[in-house]
Amino acid sequence: MSARSCDLADELKQIIRLAGRDPEALEGQLPTLSSLHRVAGAGELDEPARVHLILHRLIPEYLDRLPAGRDCRAIRELMTWEDEDGETQSLTTRYHKAAAHLVNAASDFGRRQEPRLLAECARRFIALDHEDRLAAIALQTPAGSGSGALAGAGASPADTRAATAAAEGSAVAAPALPLAAEDAGSGIVRVHKNLDYNLLLDYMAEAEEIVILNTWIPELNILDDALVEALARGTYVSILMLHPDSHIAQLRSQALQGSTQARFREDRVRPGVRHCLEVLASIARTLDDDGRRHLRVRLYDSLPSISVYGVDDRALFSVFLHGQLAVKSPQIEVQGQDSLMGRLVFRELETLWGIGQEFKDLEQWQTELDDMGRRFGIAS
Repeated sequence: MSARSCDLADELKQIIRLAGRDPEALEGQLPTLSSLHRVAGAGELDEPARVHLILHRLIPEYLDRLPAGRDCRAIRELMTWEDEDGETQSLTTRYHKAAAHLVNAASDFGRRQEPRLLAECARRFIALDHEDRLAAIALQTPAGSGSGALAGAGASPADTRAATAAAEGSAVAAPALPLAAEDAGSGIVRVHKNLDYNLLLDYMAEAEEIVILNTWIPELNILDDALVEALARGTYVSILMLHPDSHIAQLRSQALQGSTQARFREDRVRPGVRHCLEVLASIARTLDDDGRRHLRVRLYDSLPSISVYGVDDRALFSVFLHGQLAVKSPQIEVQGQDSLMGRLVFRELETLWGIGQEFKDLEQWQTELDDMGRRFGIAS
């Protein structure tokens, strides 16, 4: 986070505690929010009026402009310190309402989720402030002065040529604009040749939540130490794999074999899932009761759509190709659960998580696997 985002998150932390019961205590304590274009542009205000503007006009409007998504819904709950009747809502009440929008929300919400949500809120408020400033500049720029304005701002020759071409109706293409919220590529950070384990481990090192969706997890041994460390520090880890005895698992195994000669073909999915369950059970044995509660493993019996290695609001995802493991295929890195591609990935995660059935005691996975198969209707 930038220094400005950190400062803004600290001010938002004060607001969610004081806005409903003691707004006067916020006077003189909100310099970053006061510097935002909407507040600074309001002219000379005394402190009570400035705080009132921030609490009752700026923040509600910015909350309305936030996109859909679990985090943004949780942020709105956290920042709603008065209910519809104007009664003050306690912070604990808002914690519960915000947690209802999150998957695996931590029981210690104030320590685990609040800082992350406030940091996300600060980042989005700053982005909205940039939009406000750009809109104001656009209104102040005289028509037809585009190229002169760019040149005066120290723009590159390419920018100046593009602006001049646009003003003159030329067919010269302007530089690509940043992706808007609903553009097809919205949320895509980059594309990797295959699953970059080093990058994934870096992301996992400070994660609040880790989610893995695959038919099984090849090279789980690369990730097991990082998972143990994450669980030890209170990270929530959710694992979703294909039931090894399902018909879908057989089809996926055949798809992986491709055109390999029959005598060299072998089932990779069934033993792969079982091996992962044994490794995860071994991890569970190293954890205390709280750590085991943070590790959740489910199996699903449905068509596998994408593989996902999710860390907080970031994910590396791929598709299931014939003759090739998903982790060996190109990985699309997305960020933001409310971006277009982020919604696609995280909603698919939620869908399959809802289809899946969870192990009650991972250390007894072999016994529970048969019961789970019967509930799925898988013939033993």
